Amino acid sequence: MSIRDEVVASASVLARTLDAGSIIIISPEATAIRKQIDTAIPVIIARVLGGRGDGDDIFIDIMSKLPKNIGKSSLFLKVSRIELMSEAVEVAYIRGKIPKKIIVGIVSIGDINSIVVMDINDIPLIQKMAELASGIDYTVLKAVLNLAIDIGREGREGKKIGTAFVIGDTEHVLNMSHQIVLNPYEGHKKKDRDIKDEKNWETVKEFAQLDGMFIVDMAGYIVAAGRYLDVNARNVELPSGLGGRHLATAAISKCAKAIAIAVSESSGVVSVYKDGKDVITIDPRVSIT
Repeated sequence: MSIRDEVVASASVLARTLDAGSIIIISPEATAIRKQIDTAIPVIIARVLGGRGDGDDIFIDIMSKLPKNIGKSSLFLKVSRIELMSEAVEVAYIRGKIPKKIIVGIVSIGDINSIVVMDINDIPLIQKMAELASGIDYTVLKAVLNLAIDIGREGREGKKIGTAFVIGDTEHVLNMSHQIVLNPYEGHKKKDRDIKDEKNWETVKEFAQLDGMFIVDMAGYIVAAGRYLDVNARNVELPSGLGGRHLATAAISKCAKAIAIAVSESSGVVSVYKDGKDVITIDPRVSIT
């Protein structure tokens, strides 16, 4: 039995012993490794350097984390296996692919084979998501965050776009904002305004090209798009380099009992604001299906 086979067998036993919620595989031979695992525990494949897959496969474009002059031959000397697995676990959790339990990871790249064990409860992003979800429906938060990640990663028709979403405290937010274009959601049925329904995301991405922000109520229905926030950002402190959209988004989260999510037009980075502070920042180039 090869070293890899021993590692895979040990990981399978360990996952059962720990009552793990999922097994995540990161390897160019992930499909073959998956066939070796005989367990009822869900197995998710993490793919590195792009590619396509089926079902619950994960995609991680780690090349985006490195300088362009680093080739594939030296790639795994520059990015740690722990970092790779952390990225996979965090984004998979946001997409609802894994439960809030212990995750067993198998990383097999070349002659390097290792087992990585992570407890979801100990990952900072997961803790922050839990804190945000205490004041807002998690399914709504997750849907808007996933949509924002899609926009940050894909843009629209090959063009980068920036936008923002304000979730909750809707009446207050509407009183502190005004339309800069006709509201494209005015008069539409709830089912067509439900941001939790991915079938509506293409329409949202189209309207994201408009100036202004999306206002989403606590139930996940879009109330308005193309909305300009009339807030004072004077007392909001953000890192240098962030523009007016981020300042306004942070400010509304401070003035209202709302969660605000901004997508940077230049980098695609997604920032989540609460109480005027940036509580989560996600690089959308790390993504899963």
